[in-house]
Amino acid sequence: MGEAAPPPPQEPTMERTLVEDTTVERLAGIQAENPRGVVVIRDELSGWARGMDQYKQGGRGADRQFWLSAWSISYVSVDRKSQPHPLIVSCPFVSLFGAIQPSVLPELGQGREDGLLDRFLFAYPDAELSGWTDDEISEEAEEAYVSLYDKLRELHLPTDDLGDPVPVCIHFSPQAKEALIDAINSHRAEMYAPGFPARLKGPWSKLEAYFARLMLILATCRAAEMGTAERLEVKDVLAAASLLNYFKGHARRVYVGLHGEDEDERLAADVAAFLKERGGYFKDEPGILFNELSSQVKPQRPDELTKRLKGIAAKNKVLACNTGNFWKDGQSRRFVELFLGDGVNGVKEG
Repeated sequence: MGEAAPPPPQEPTMERTLVEDTTVERLAGIQAENPRGVVVIRDELSGWARGMDQYKQGGRGADRQFWLSAWSISYVSVDRKSQPHPLIVSCPFVSLFGAIQPSVLPELGQGREDGLLDRFLFAYPDAELSGWTDDEISEEAEEAYVSLYDKLRELHLPTDDLGDPVPVCIHFSPQAKEALIDAINSHRAEMYAPGFPARLKGPWSKLEAYFARLMLILATCRAAEMGTAERLEVKDVLAAASLLNYFKGHARRVYVGLHGEDEDERLAADVAAFLKERGGYFKDEPGILFNELSSQVKPQRPDELTKRLKGIAAKNKVLACNTGNFWKDGQSRRFVELFLGDGVNGVKEG
């Protein structure tokens, strides 16, 4: 009898870091084969948004849910016709990079409130006149970038018995943790401040998660470049905070372009700045407030301003507005009292 035929050779896996135009089903397969992660680059993100679920019956599918889960690094399960069982990626790591024209930016949201748009980091600089230039990226910069990339790729990736990646814990130095706490508290205080746009609370909550990711990226790059132990230092926290402020500024510009500005929110922000200059507290006649408050959106009369502020304060937990009568110059006069409380931007004084 002849010997049994050997098992067929295992199909080799192509290691990849870059993916362009692909379906979610294929992307999940590529991600499963490349646990270190991949980046999807699209010249036009509008095409990426329009292409979601285009191969599904009736245009209905789970492409958006895939991207929502991938951002959170939550496991994703994709059913494919060619496979009897769903493809499960326990720890997806997919980045998306691309450009989009401001006029078609609303297509990313597609009128949905699922938070997909809030998950983007925006770079929306002012347009500049361009012309010929001989400036180019230096060879030293290119070589340094390649060297850093190679060192990061060489880092050991722990896996479990199933071949899934196992996260590595990176610890804070004591000083770095203190800097982190200050940065997070400042970020939260900004979200709760009077006049903070309601539409920015979604992206701001995602930016807090990005803050942790940026710190880890910076710390890992520094450790790989210098050959030191992976630990978060104060410099990593401060550098990540600077990047976060950069992305905050561009997010504001994007969302104002999409939704416009709310005059009540602008007025509340102006009042908050006005109160901070006065220790967080003001109490005097409505006419005095009207004359001293600098704002391009304040009403035309003191009584209208008071009414607007009472309405704003009723919806805001930080700004308080009271009215009544008090004695001034020997006479009973109307007063308006404003203060910032709850320990976020100040407390009532006086």
